[in-house]
Amino acid sequence: MKGQSDQHDHCAPERKHATFRFGFARLQEKGLACFRTGRTHLVVTFRGTGMIDVFDRRDWRHIAFLDFDLQREIHLDSAFGSPLIGLPFSADLGRTMGISLHRFDDLRQHHHYGFFVRPDYRNKGRKGVWNLDELMMAIALAYAEAHYLQWFHIKPTGDTTAYYRRKYGATRLPTTAADKISSIQLGPGRKPLPHVHLIRNAGGLPCIDVQTASDDSWPSDFTLPQKTVEEKARCF
Repeated sequence: MKGQSDQHDHCAPERKHATFRFGFARLQEKGLACFRTGRTHLVVTFRGTGMIDVFDRRDWRHIAFLDFDLQREIHLDSAFGSPLIGLPFSADLGRTMGISLHRFDDLRQHHHYGFFVRPDYRNKGRKGVWNLDELMMAIALAYAEAHYLQWFHIKPTGDTTAYYRRKYGATRLPTTAADKISSIQLGPGRKPLPHVHLIRNAGGLPCIDVQTASDDSWPSDFTLPQKTVEEKARCF
């Protein structure tokens, strides 16, 4: 089935499943790109050196975020706070979509871990969105690879160790730290993601194919656990 796209490009042919061709190159260059899945139209933004935010374009509700810092020993851990959360969004939001996001109900005020997706926007959620969590991780991993990192280190919460192991091939490396750290190998040896595929065209600018439907071959559509990611947080 031919997939949708938010821009024309010359990437490789899309896969047989229903897919959306996400404009990763546009995200890199402009700081925002669209992701359409089913009846839902999302806008993904990138700020600073590692702040991914996702908004529902219908009402500009903040529905997901992922914070990572390649300068730290552990790249994905706690959600960012002030002053980083005050970084401006891309000027293209105003020019192309007529919206200013200087003030919004930032999910980081309620969720302490650096990776969160509202339940309605997860696999099997009410909004009909599939694989948003994988897309967000794919963006972070591609960014880390572009900066020549060999490993992406994560501090999991609760039982999310299994989530990172199954979806992203994370392993536990020997460490002197007391904390449990999950690490994803980057580069040519990285395990392919099950529903998100990074594709490079002849010019080297990548796009990302995201499967936008359920995958019967994937047991139980294993997705980001809710209660463990919301550790110490108020659920609303």
